[in-house]
Amino acid sequence: MKPSLSARDVFFRYGDLDVLRGVDIDLYPGEVTILLGPNGAGKSTLIGVLSGMLRPSRGEALLFDRNPLSYPRRAMARLLSAAGQSPPTDFPMNVEEYVALGRFAHQGFFGGMTREDRERVDGALSMSGLACFKNRPLSEISAGERQRAVVARAIAQGAAVMLLDEPTAFLDIRHRVAFYEVVARLSENRGCAVLVASHDLSLCAEYGERIVLLSDGKVAAQGTPDEVLTPENIRAAYGISVACDRNPATGAIRVTPLRSGIAETGP
Repeated sequence: MKPSLSARDVFFRYGDLDVLRGVDIDLYPGEVTILLGPNGAGKSTLIGVLSGMLRPSRGEALLFDRNPLSYPRRAMARLLSAAGQSPPTDFPMNVEEYVALGRFAHQGFFGGMTREDRERVDGALSMSGLACFKNRPLSEISAGERQRAVVARAIAQGAAVMLLDEPTAFLDIRHRVAFYEVVARLSENRGCAVLVASHDLSLCAEYGERIVLLSDGKVAAQGTPDEVLTPENIRAAYGISVACDRNPATGAIRVTPLRSGIAETGP
């Protein structure tokens, strides 16, 4: 199976600082890949390169065998959606209107919502648990609800590849689990290739088929959760000692930080 989106020997620099150093990654249809790594490891920068927002200083990103920058705007939006931070609270629109922006690439020259557009928006609102908030202004909902609106907009877009940059940052445990359930359904039912940058070490083992661990701008490990989520890999990347065992209900790897487990180089 050919990857939908790849990075090949990607380097990226901010001034004199090398943020990414020779990164290789493949995202496949129908597969959820979780991107892990400490703050400053390069996760957001890699998503910027993969989405075509940032141009690598060396190497390349390939979206269906083409540079993302080579696609016209609408064509690109049909193939790839990206979601990062919450929308500004001063957006003069309600939740439904914001989520409907995801349908821009599918509308004709004169715009206007088609029946399919409305069905996609309604489905995205339902999947993200926002149907009851659809008429609420963005300024009147919580940070967690705005984050879910960002994800709902990406879902409504209906792209073949989804890049989600820490989408659960403001969510409680119930909504974090609900988010991963939605992502798993999109991957299974629509064949989406999904990349989620996350800090949820245990939840990612429940839902990610593949884990990519970034550290110091490089891929420190990648593979199945069992292969990547080891005490050695986590200590090397995060500087903390953990215990890894299995969830007794699901059998997935479970990561538990150890008290006084900070490495000597940590605070």
